[in-house]
Amino acid sequence: MKTVANLGTLQQAQELKMLLGAVGIDSFIPDEISAGLAPFEFMNKVGIRLMVDEADEEDAKRVIEEEAGRVGE
Repeated sequence: MKTVANLGTLQQAQELKMLLGAVGIDSFIPDEISAGLAPFEFMNKVGIRLMVDEADEEDAKRVIEEEAGRVGE
């Protein structure tokens, strides 16, 4: 598994996970339970990780970049 994003909130990670799932990319949030129980802990760390299989890494990064571009418009 490869980390493709570090998000500030669990909600952001879940939304991105749903977006990737909509285009057929399975993803995993290894910090999901911890972030749900103690979200303040992740504000001081790197963030909540979103991971994908190594074979999907490049496609996932492309989808994330495209989404970031749409949000910034």
